[in-house]
Amino acid sequence: MTHKPKLELTREQGWGWNEIMVISAFRYCVGRQTYVVQACADWLISIWPMLGANTKAVIQRDLEMEFESDDNARQSEANYKPLGNDCDRKDWERVRALWKGEKK
Repeated sequence: MTHKPKLELTREQGWGWNEIMVISAFRYCVGRQTYVVQACADWLISIWPMLGANTKAVIQRDLEMEFESDDNARQSEANYKPLGNDCDRKDWERVRALWKGEKK
């Protein structure tokens, strides 16, 4: 049996130029209503300390806008909720806690 050598990626290979793949993955997951929301939230929380200031600012800005839209949709009892179901929103609240200084 042959063993594959351990693959080590550079930061750019793993996250793309200027961490574009982190932002892209996050934007793909926002608004989903599947297991991918929890997986993305867990991943973002685990890599948050390693991310650059610009990436953090983009995620924070985008997610805060989604929370505002979601709050409005829930207040007006709309069928579509930008952050998904309640369980999905709870996962995004865990991500939001990164800059709100809360434990979720």
